[in-house]
Amino acid sequence: MKNIFRNILIASVVLSLNCAPIVAYAMPEPVPAAQNDKAKAAAQKKKEAEKRKKAAEKAKAQREKQKAAEAKKREADKKKAATAKENAKKQAERDKAAAERAKAAEERAEAQAKKEAEQKAKEEKAIRDYEKYQERLENPRTEVISYFNLGLRLGYAAMMDKINGSYMGAGTLNQSNALQQLKGGPGVGLDVTYNLEYGHFLFETGLDFRFLNSTSAYGFQATRLDRTYGATYTYLFDNLREMRNMLEFGIPVMFGAQFSRYYFLLGAKVHYGLPMGYSHKGQYDITVDDPAYIDPYGMGIYDLNGETNQKISFKQPDISLAAEIGLDLDEWMQAQPDPKAKKKQKVKPGERLPFGRQNIHYRVALFAEYGVLNTNGTPKANPVDFDAKAVEVKNSNTLLAMNGDTKLNNLFVGAKFAIQFEVPGKKERPVPPPPAYAIYSVVDSETNQPLEKALIETRATESGKIAMREKQITPKGLRQKHALGNFTVDVKAENYYPATQTFDIEEVGTTEYVTIAMRHRPVLRVRVTNKETGLAVPATVQILRAGVTDPAYNLATDSTTGATKQMLEEGPKYSIHIAQMGYDTLDMAIANIGDSLNIQLVPVKKGEVFIVKNLFFATNKTRILSRSEEALNDLYMYLARNPQVRIKIIGHTDSVGKDEANQKLSDGRANEVMKDLIERGISADRLQAEGRGETQPIDTNDTEEGRQNNRRVEIEIQ
Repeated sequence: MKNIFRNILIASVVLSLNCAPIVAYAMPEPVPAAQNDKAKAAAQKKKEAEKRKKAAEKAKAQREKQKAAEAKKREADKKKAATAKENAKKQAERDKAAAERAKAAEERAEAQAKKEAEQKAKEEKAIRDYEKYQERLENPRTEVISYFNLGLRLGYAAMMDKINGSYMGAGTLNQSNALQQLKGGPGVGLDVTYNLEYGHFLFETGLDFRFLNSTSAYGFQATRLDRTYGATYTYLFDNLREMRNMLEFGIPVMFGAQFSRYYFLLGAKVHYGLPMGYSHKGQYDITVDDPAYIDPYGMGIYDLNGETNQKISFKQPDISLAAEIGLDLDEWMQAQPDPKAKKKQKVKPGERLPFGRQNIHYRVALFAEYGVLNTNGTPKANPVDFDAKAVEVKNSNTLLAMNGDTKLNNLFVGAKFAIQFEVPGKKERPVPPPPAYAIYSVVDSETNQPLEKALIETRATESGKIAMREKQITPKGLRQKHALGNFTVDVKAENYYPATQTFDIEEVGTTEYVTIAMRHRPVLRVRVTNKETGLAVPATVQILRAGVTDPAYNLATDSTTGATKQMLEEGPKYSIHIAQMGYDTLDMAIANIGDSLNIQLVPVKKGEVFIVKNLFFATNKTRILSRSEEALNDLYMYLARNPQVRIKIIGHTDSVGKDEANQKLSDGRANEVMKDLIERGISADRLQAEGRGETQPIDTNDTEEGRQNNRRVEIEIQ
């Protein structure tokens, strides 16, 4: 202790000696008192100046801070105002958009209402038009039909003359001895006419052309006095033939009627003739009564050097009364309907059928035309002229010139064939019947509320033919066109029993409201979870009918939710069987097919062993067969959903074969299962494999069924 104090004392002395110069250098020299006061005052002044400066700086900082706060406030107010303005603008835009949407919705509603009104008006008009059309069919109006006719007439023609007067003296005709015989001749006519048909009434007019040829035979006696010799010559014409030709064109005006295939026409025809001619042919005897002879003597028979193609003048016009009676040939000459056609046409007598784009018809008739006016316009002339120096007849004239008052009337009778070209009139188009509609709606039978979605199909009840293919119906309903008849509608909807309903549509243009009420179908809902973890379990849920071993339904639960559902048929009693790998087997009855069941499977405990069902290997080999995929996947899913579980895979065989071979086979099969699980993603440290050969049988090895049970793979929970 003494040494310590001694050492401290020595160190203090040494330090004091060494530090004295330094202390002396560092300390200022003493200052006088006056200077010291002045210095204090200066220091005080400086201190106050610094204080004022600091106060000024502080005030300045305060002002700047206040100014910054005010600026910040103004900025905040400005920003707030801008935000409010922006919000107001956005709100205005939203209000405007909402107003536009409302307006658009209103316009759509108006457009829809207008469209529906137009559709309704259109349908009502279609109904009215159809009713009017049906009324016209029941009470048809008389139709005016026009035809252009081309007719050909062939027959007998006669120019009937009435000779009046006598020819006495030289070249005089002695009428008392005259003989006239009408022979007539051929006639031909061509008609180009217009025909109008109104009901049974007929009217015809147009152009008519005819050529008449008529022959008349005459016998008469003429005398001639030879003043030089005083002899009298008698000329006997016993067969003088006069052939006359007449070509006329005219306008017919005919009225008549048609009944079925028969028709008749009566009227008049006004003709104008063209200058035609006549020809003579015949012989005559000359007898001479000469005073120098006691008896008359004959000079022989002479051929008449008659006139050929001499002109005859006719009076204009020639008016004839005309009659025509005939029948239509359509049902014999027109193409008849095809007997193989689907829609057979029945042809009534006299019915006219269309031919091509025009209607062509055929007629045949008998006709008669008689001229009621005297058409003879020939100047007066002697029938024969003589040369004063010759005995023979010099020339002959038409007997129509006899006395200038000979009358001539024409007759033309025969048969007529005509082709009619029907003028296509404005035919009324048939008005199709307005469609009938069915408005479908599908509702819940209990709530009477429309279903959100359903599938609906309609077919004809009698034939089964589809009338409306399957369509989806919404709560708004479905409007569909329909023909008349009885229909059956089939409806399907999720969670509802199928429904069938029949309805009738009896009149066109009507609307039938078809409401189908569907009974809600109970749905069995099942959710499978792990009892310990509460996690969903992907499992196969078998639903069994009472007394039946095979499952009625095999349901797979969702891997995420563990849920599944199924509609069950009413009537049978059902139970649930779940044999999921890694869990205790569950069997339970289903009380109600509409229940919602929350099933909790109990995981297999540590040390428990279960057999892997439906795991198959090649015979006497370790290769796993492909049909084992479902069992392997179930085992993998169990391990994947229970990561804390470790297992031992144990292979077993039957007693057939050597012990060493069976041991090796069981080891190989257990390792193959482990290898498959590792490849699927299960960690190897969670798996063990062990083969136990034939040492742990669970059944007899004396039967094939027992040996099959002994060949197994077991899982032991570690």
